[in-house]
Amino acid sequence: MNPPRRPLVFDVETIADLTPETRDTIAALAAGREMTPEAYGGICPPLARVVCIGWLDAAQGRLGTFVDVTLCPTTPPASVAVEAGAAAAPVSHDCAIIACNGEADVLRQFGQMVKAHCGSAGGQLVTYSGRSFDLPVLIHRSIKHQVTDGREQLIKAATENRYRPLLHLDLLDAVTFFGASNRWPLAAYAVGYGCRSPKTDMDGSQVWAAVQAGRLVDVARYCAGDVLATAHIHRCLQSPAPLPGGAAPVES
Repeated sequence: MNPPRRPLVFDVETIADLTPETRDTIAALAAGREMTPEAYGGICPPLARVVCIGWLDAAQGRLGTFVDVTLCPTTPPASVAVEAGAAAAPVSHDCAIIACNGEADVLRQFGQMVKAHCGSAGGQLVTYSGRSFDLPVLIHRSIKHQVTDGREQLIKAATENRYRPLLHLDLLDAVTFFGASNRWPLAAYAVGYGCRSPKTDMDGSQVWAAVQAGRLVDVARYCAGDVLATAHIHRCLQSPAPLPGGAAPVES
């Protein structure tokens, strides 16, 4: 029997990696999908620059964000308050802001955390739609920056048997019964399970504009809110009867 799972819940926020040399090429790719280059680049894994990674070590109750402070016009605070929980009575959580010197440093520091966590007994990564977005982004951007920290674990998480999640649990698999039902956004399940919507103050489509306006701390707060909502859904799926392939410890 495998040891009880120790979830590390995480979420990634990105913007398009647009430069004067690549903008026209990305714009041409985006036109094929009737998207702006900012929108296309922000969701295409090899072109999506990581600006923030939020994480929650559920066992230790530690909430934090790795933030690329080269995008922040002023020195960010050491922590920020994030509201989560019941919509009628949200609870404020203290979220550490860990300053990173560029995207590569964000990837490196989070990769080190992933490597240590996955190497511990029962260590598991938990995401919402991470198989299709967060993991590919982290892997491809790590390749771009030649960051090796945690990459082996991320690749294993992305390629393991999704029907028997051990290293990585994608909650979108659990709530849709592996695609048997329609896909709905994170906020729908959060609200449906009695949690405050993490999209109250910002959503993913607004991250580009927020970063351009120097509001990186607001992006970090939003990212941490998504993490807390993901953790809430994860807890709801654990008890009393987990969904198939879902959040409970899986026996080998």
